[in-house]
Amino acid sequence: MNYYLITIFSFSLMATACSRPDQSTEKAETEVSEAEVAEAATSAEIDVSSIELTDLEGNTISWESLRGKKVFLNFWATWCKPCIVEMPSMQQASEQLGEDYVFLAASYEELDKIKTFAGQRDFSFQFVHTKTPLENLNIYSIPTTFLINEEGELVETVIGSRPWNQSETINHLKNL
Repeated sequence: MNYYLITIFSFSLMATACSRPDQSTEKAETEVSEAEVAEAATSAEIDVSSIELTDLEGNTISWESLRGKKVFLNFWATWCKPCIVEMPSMQQASEQLGEDYVFLAASYEELDKIKTFAGQRDFSFQFVHTKTPLENLNIYSIPTTFLINEEGELVETVIGSRPWNQSETINHLKNL
């Protein structure tokens, strides 16, 4: 009889210990808006000038040469489907914004992979290689886009794929 009671008690204890937590509490604790994530990433005070970029020939891209221009710096990878899906809208946005922005698509992958990918596509924005580990930039998922003002300061971080060619997005980019 004692064995029977101990067994029932043990199963009851395991059942309550393994039960799912209250979902409303869990959701409230983990639900964070994209704006909060972007603000947190931006407020980490990333020094944009510490990001090492090279063109597809291996030449260093100087941040000083970009000063005075707004920079749209998109971090992506050849294996990332959402990254590739958003590229046509990036192309359209770069055409609409014209000289107001420099569009750069930066990958941490091997230079040959980036070259092959870029060579198979017809985008006018510049594909670049970054030597800076993405974790050093507080980037833990891609695509992630840094919007950088004329003074070379990171003013906004956008995490995830976006339709960059929408009129409200274009207006937002113009007003940064």
